[in-house]
Amino acid sequence: MSGAGNDFLVVGPRAAEKLDEDRSGWVRRVCARGLSLGTDGVLFVEPFGENRIAVRFVNPDGSAAFCGNGSRCAARYAYLEGLAGSRMVLSTDAGEIPAEVRGDRVRLELPPPIDHGEREADCGEISLRGQFVTVGIPHFVLFVEDPDAAPLERWGPVLRRHPIFGEPGTNVNLAKSDGARVHLRTWERGVERETLCCGSGAVATAFVARLRGAGERLDVYPRAGIPVRVELPGPAEVPERAILEGEARVLFRGDIDPEAWEWTG
Repeated sequence: MSGAGNDFLVVGPRAAEKLDEDRSGWVRRVCARGLSLGTDGVLFVEPFGENRIAVRFVNPDGSAAFCGNGSRCAARYAYLEGLAGSRMVLSTDAGEIPAEVRGDRVRLELPPPIDHGEREADCGEISLRGQFVTVGIPHFVLFVEDPDAAPLERWGPVLRRHPIFGEPGTNVNLAKSDGARVHLRTWERGVERETLCCGSGAVATAFVARLRGAGERLDVYPRAGIPVRVELPGPAEVPERAILEGEARVLFRGDIDPEAWEWTG
């Protein structure tokens, strides 16, 4: 599936039963681009009550995390497979997330972002100042003159593991605000490269845009060019909640050959 440019492998309960206990090792292999399927992560989805869905997201490096775009894909998958109705609650690493499927779009209600204040980090020849925000997972948000021209491929790996963010590190977001639009590039922790979209990064960036004077409702345009909508009702500094809405499309259904994960190297 694809969530506005984030692509995921979604594994349902019957398929998950066939895997051994080393799911993180299996994920690392099937996510290897060029050698296997190559995705931005794997979602394990299973029901555990009426309209309640357990979602476990695993990054390509085998680490578990919360994923906003992945959660939207998981909700639509659960609806299409008859595991839940159009309204459901997702149990994720960021807590319980209400979700609503609206055609090929999904609306999530997330906890409000947590602001950790400004941080300044040395990045080679330059010092970069941005906002450190948690939306289930940490994000370092920097507003720049031109995100497309900024050297994210050089800044991303350094900032992602910078000691000021502690042992877990952070995701890195480069953004520019244009009225009710925000343009965004993201270097994702756990994927360890730039991705075409990041849902939690969109929320974190919209929150910082609000701190800079933007309105409650923003369309965030990631590198993929497919916008996601973020709503942050309430005061800019302490919004009541965060709404993330965007597409969640099925790309293909099928069986994965064992050669996809049994390769050596």
